[in-house]
Amino acid sequence: MKNFLIASAILITSGVFAQKGSFYVGGQVGYSSSKTKIESTTTSEGSTWNFSPEVGTFLTNNVQLGVGFTTQGSTKESGNTEIKENQYGGTLYGRYFFGEGSKAFRPFVGLNIGLLPGNSTTTRKTILGNLESKNTTFELNTNLNAGFGYALSPKITVVGSLGVLGFSSHTSKNKETDVKEEKNTFNFDINSLGNRFNVGIYYTL
Repeated sequence: MKNFLIASAILITSGVFAQKGSFYVGGQVGYSSSKTKIESTTTSEGSTWNFSPEVGTFLTNNVQLGVGFTTQGSTKESGNTEIKENQYGGTLYGRYFFGEGSKAFRPFVGLNIGLLPGNSTTTRKTILGNLESKNTTFELNTNLNAGFGYALSPKITVVGSLGVLGFSSHTSKNKETDVKEEKNTFNFDINSLGNRFNVGIYYTL
């Protein structure tokens, strides 16, 4: 299996580093693709993408609160079946930074909660033509993560984070038959929730 991921985040703040009352705007963009082969024959492939602008503030010198507005999509092909899904929603997150003042290195722990309604279409190719099934979807994600902020200069800070503990619930309901399918996932490892180590840059005005 081959995987490829691009992810970045930029936040613009009005404070120095985690100063009480400062505001920021920013966002994240990501893309990943995968392909599975058995003896040079592709058995499945897919891709996902996301775009999440965000705004937030520092309630205290240690506590950060923000909200992201997410749009994301995925495509998966396996055999004669293709599944496409698009979701639109939001994520509320908070972080607690340890240490204060002019410290260049500040570790943090964070909690994210995301709600993502959406739609999916499953297309099956047959000798009689394509058969389509449309569904409404809803996804709930919550995760605990940890990371650090490191000030390269008074205006530029690098932020790294990785997932620790997470839960997600994905519900899909057929628009014609009202048949409902639900999948719950619990993850406990450093690669859950976000799935990889993410690096962002904060720019302070």
